[in-house]
Amino acid sequence: MKKRILIVIFVLVLLGVGTLVYFGQRSVQLRELYYSGTVEATTSELAFQVSGRVVKVLVDEGEAVEKDQLLSELESSEFEARSEQAKANLEASIKNLERLELVLEISQRILPAEVARAEASVEALRAGLRELEAGHRSQDIEQARLAYLSAKVTMEDAERDKKRHERLFREKIISEAVRDAAALRYETTTKEYERAKENYDLLKEGFRKETIQTARARLAEGEAVLNQAKSNLKKIDAAKGDVEVARAQVKAARAAVRLAETQLRYTQLKAPFNGIITSRNVEPGEVVVPGREILSLSDLATVDLKIFVDETEIGKVKPGQKVEVRVDTFPNKAYWGRVAFISPEGEFTPKIIQTRKERVKLVYLVKVSVPNPNLELKSGMPADAWLR
Repeated sequence: MKKRILIVIFVLVLLGVGTLVYFGQRSVQLRELYYSGTVEATTSELAFQVSGRVVKVLVDEGEAVEKDQLLSELESSEFEARSEQAKANLEASIKNLERLELVLEISQRILPAEVARAEASVEALRAGLRELEAGHRSQDIEQARLAYLSAKVTMEDAERDKKRHERLFREKIISEAVRDAAALRYETTTKEYERAKENYDLLKEGFRKETIQTARARLAEGEAVLNQAKSNLKKIDAAKGDVEVARAQVKAARAAVRLAETQLRYTQLKAPFNGIITSRNVEPGEVVVPGREILSLSDLATVDLKIFVDETEIGKVKPGQKVEVRVDTFPNKAYWGRVAFISPEGEFTPKIIQTRKERVKLVYLVKVSVPNPNLELKSGMPADAWLR
């Protein structure tokens, strides 16, 4: 019996020692992987980007909002007027550009053609003047002289024939009709003779000075037209410059429209993400300036736990590592998160740590991302963390 009791006592002692050893090791392990920190939520201080009078504040503190939900508005009539004026200026700039582009197109098509026509006209006038100044060719004069002599002989024959027929008519040898035919032939040959003589005289004497002077005057006028046509080509470069200026004006007008529309949008304050309104700092009727905090919005769906890990233990912390988190408010509930960030640079323990001895240690900031679907974890809560 005593022997059995001794065996039981021995077994109990062994169990006790084993338990002490296990829990001692467990305590060391937990102490090595146990940290305390503070819960932080992603918080955005919402502000208008333009000045104005607040006309609406559509949310209150503690209210849940969704991304892009309208939260507050400024008086927008002035910004709407600016936007409409900017659009009108843009429309006018576009019409001006279209008009100037049409002028350039017409200038590029018509002005070079005018130069070509003027050049052709001047060349023709120069050729005509050269011909007048050179006079007629000798062979042309000779042909005119021969034609003149032939016409003279023909006319003289017709004259003799006419006289003969008149005599015969008086003697009643021929009829009146035959006499008249001879007279008509004489009249016709006389006119041909006169034309041939006039042509011969003109060719022999050459062109009159008045004709040459007139040709020279016409050439001078043609050259003046050509010079003006060439000068007008400069209008193409001027038109190109006008088009470039107009394009720059359209670009500036478009930028003004974008700015006016952006400023008009800035009169509405919208939620950048889903969250909870944690503070409301203005009321309708107040005049605000850009940057003044209107509302605070916190995203509590996922919070961060900031802990500071000693340099001797930072090597045990890995990105994505599971972390058990507990808070005093819910001591019996565990929240599970993962390591989201490990600072690459060490720092001395922040002054929020109570003892000076602890504050002189070199530590590394670690952020633990903790899902918070029930929104139980609040910003500023102290929390304990165990890395698993």
